[in-house]
Amino acid sequence: MRRYNLRHEADDRWLVVDGMTMRPAALDGIPICGMQWAEACDMVDLMNTLDSIERAADRYAASFRRSA
Repeated sequence: MRRYNLRHEADDRWLVVDGMTMRPAALDGIPICGMQWAEACDMVDLMNTLDSIERAADRYAASFRRSA
């Protein structure tokens, strides 16, 4: 399941939305908004990839703690 999605803004720009909070996503505290379509699509892909890596790392860490 993809955590991040796009939302069209009123000024014909796009923002990335966090599907867990339904709020604009942020990267290093900077809201991901005001982008053109192609840039926003790339950012959604990036954010979903980072989320996938983080979830996998958490699973591996939990597995390691159980086996230790």
